[in-house]
Amino acid sequence: MSCRRLLVTNNPLLRNTVPSCDFVEGDSLAVLLRSRDFVHMGWILLSHPLYGNLRPHQHPYRSVLLERPAGESRPPLDLQSLEYVENALGVYSAEKERILTDRGMPGAVRDDFAYIDAELMKESLSRYGLWPGESLKNGH
Repeated sequence: MSCRRLLVTNNPLLRNTVPSCDFVEGDSLAVLLRSRDFVHMGWILLSHPLYGNLRPHQHPYRSVLLERPAGESRPPLDLQSLEYVENALGVYSAEKERILTDRGMPGAVRDDFAYIDAELMKESLSRYGLWPGESLKNGH
């Protein structure tokens, strides 16, 4: 992967509108597991994996922004990032049976959840030059 910043998400609204996006076909837990994989490869978290204070049964989408440190082919493991993502995995794993997915959800409801997730990520994405701006409205 050649990019330095990456959004790991299962949010279909962000899928084709954020320039560096790793789209996860799966639930929020799958996004956190994929994010942990990147942390194990030396990437660091730029956004907290439990942003928005939403419980796993309250929201079907999750997005995590990461950065690969410059100049190192195999950067060291960032223990703070690992702690945050492991804590998030603990929360989601404890409620695994209750994780909300978008399967069977009416399209308008799914779109609302996707928009809320995008709005929660807006500040972080803007800070690192990844916010799609106006193209977000046309992204789905």
